[in-house]
Amino acid sequence: MSLQIGIVGSGGMSSRRAGNFHKLKGVEVHSVAARNPETGPALAHRVRATCTSNWEDLLTNSEIDALFVGTHNALHGPICIAALEAGKHVFCEYPTARLAPENRRLAELIASPDSPVFRLSNNESISAEHAALKERIAGLGPLFTSHFLRLTPGKGKRPDVLFNLDLTGPPALFFVYHIHTYVSLFGPADWVHATAHYEGLKDDKGYDRFTNTVTIGFASGGTGQWTWAGGIEVESAIQEAQIVTRDATLFEAADGWDISTKSDTSPLVFGDNERSLEALFLADVRDETDWRQDARIGLASAAIGHAAEISAREGRVVRMAEVI
Repeated sequence: MSLQIGIVGSGGMSSRRAGNFHKLKGVEVHSVAARNPETGPALAHRVRATCTSNWEDLLTNSEIDALFVGTHNALHGPICIAALEAGKHVFCEYPTARLAPENRRLAELIASPDSPVFRLSNNESISAEHAALKERIAGLGPLFTSHFLRLTPGKGKRPDVLFNLDLTGPPALFFVYHIHTYVSLFGPADWVHATAHYEGLKDDKGYDRFTNTVTIGFASGGTGQWTWAGGIEVESAIQEAQIVTRDATLFEAADGWDISTKSDTSPLVFGDNERSLEALFLADVRDETDWRQDARIGLASAAIGHAAEISAREGRVVRMAEVI
């Protein structure tokens, strides 16, 4: 029998995922839950699904096996928790949850051996490049430090709600996929320190531009740092990344990673991705994967964002034990 999935949301990501699921053998898009009276019915029509304005209708429908959650970040935690508690498998866009208590509840739920699947939209899970990077780094000695920089002129094609602290959270949450990479490579954080500046901050917690720097100490040793700046005066986006280990330094290049030692520099060699995240989710549901390992990476990455928010607000180092 085909997996019956409900789509929560009708924006860009929900539309994309619904289309991919609609084309995937073994899956049927059963329903779309969306508050937008135009995009919701239009998406449902495109994937031959029913439509409702209330996501809770999907939880009480016994015909639906799983949910895709593609709403704004503030609803990720409540919907994912309710779905897992209702026995539905969940595929969620990042982050796992806007708030730390929600993140902790998700961790509790997936710890049960009877938990439904909880899959986060994290491309490292299907990336041949990331698999090759992880294998190579494992042989390069301990991490010394890693640095990531992302500068953007605006929100790009993302909705205006992206620049809203209440609905979307700080950059460490809406850019949490940049953190995923390093948590997957080096494990969870022990402590977090962050600074943040929001220009044009309004009563509704929207803002015009930002800078945000997050520094962590990995529990396994070494440090990581991310700097994001958005809405700034730059012609086009700039992204840089470096990883310094005992035996090599790695640089993110245009076509992948370069690995440098005192003797030479060579590119990281990797193959093609074998499947989509939608296909991986179907394999999860069929009990063909260790999905919990990926879920824990997603939860640990979001927890760094939660700790960073506290650190920036209170001006102190936050131990991860405070948020996990």
